[in-house]
Amino acid sequence: MERCHMPWPEQGSFAVFLHRHASSDPADKTWVCPTCGTMRPREVKPGLFLRRTCPCEERQREAREMQALRNEMQAEQRAQTFRWIGQQWVEPHLEELTFSTFDRRRQPHAFAQAQAFAQAPQGTLALTGSYGSGKTHLLVAIANARREANLPCLYVSAAVLFEAIQDRIHREQEYQPLLQRAARTPLLLIDDVDKPKPSEFRESVYYALFNQRNRAGLPFAITCNCHPRELERWIGGAALSRLLQGLIPLGMNGPDYRLLPSHRHS
Repeated sequence: MERCHMPWPEQGSFAVFLHRHASSDPADKTWVCPTCGTMRPREVKPGLFLRRTCPCEERQREAREMQALRNEMQAEQRAQTFRWIGQQWVEPHLEELTFSTFDRRRQPHAFAQAQAFAQAPQGTLALTGSYGSGKTHLLVAIANARREANLPCLYVSAAVLFEAIQDRIHREQEYQPLLQRAARTPLLLIDDVDKPKPSEFRESVYYALFNQRNRAGLPFAITCNCHPRELERWIGGAALSRLLQGLIPLGMNGPDYRLLPSHRHS
């Protein structure tokens, strides 16, 4: 007797399974596949027959399972864009900051450049300018565009990154896995690079990230209030040297969005 390739129920419900799906008449479980031809049933017990699957159905089932797995992996990848640093560090409303919710009339050149970078990231995009000019919005919009395209991307603000690292140090946990993940992701976005107070430790973290990504030829984007060439105070000279390679400076000047009645985010 051939083994049935259908998934078997738990032993206690086997009789119920047969009652629902088996037939004493083999003709009831015989069917014709347009490709494979007549599919005769399997006799699972004397006088009891179950429908046999054909290779076509098996391939379709496997394809559905693979697609479901891909969908699950893509959903997890999209979720990790903002949550990779830890759920407790997720900033609210980030998923609302997209290119469609940005008023491109206020920063038409920056909007076009950021959108082009989202589609084909290369080098280091640096969004610079005064407070409230829309830098964060465009940086997060890049992240959301990558998410919608199911492309890997990690976003974090510099302040949150160092808070998460310090929290791990306080708990006597390893923080290097966070840095390794940030260093290896296909696209890394760091907001407000010049916001945390300068320190040797922060310089070493920036150097580790920028150096590894530079050596691997991986693109990233940052925002800062000063010109990138003035970042040495916050990230150190060695990290700045790596950041300037392939630099795409994108100045954003204009009124503070926070002072406008219809502002969204900085």
